[in-house]
Amino acid sequence: MDIDPHTLTRRSFRIVEFARRNGISRAQVYVELKEGRLNARKVGSATLITIEDESAWLASLPQTKSLADNQAA
Repeated sequence: MDIDPHTLTRRSFRIVEFARRNGISRAQVYVELKEGRLNARKVGSATLITIEDESAWLASLPQTKSLADNQAA
């Protein structure tokens, strides 16, 4: 997954950019928006996701079990 260096300094991202940055499909971004787990803003016809909303979304994702927990089970 290549990340455009330009997106590292931006404060908001279009749907496709957000999906690429986070390794998920555009369809999954729309699911996250519809379910209310991710916030977005509209500017004209553009849907933008801010870096703050991206951080909040990432922090809200469930954690996976640790490798040690998986081996013990």
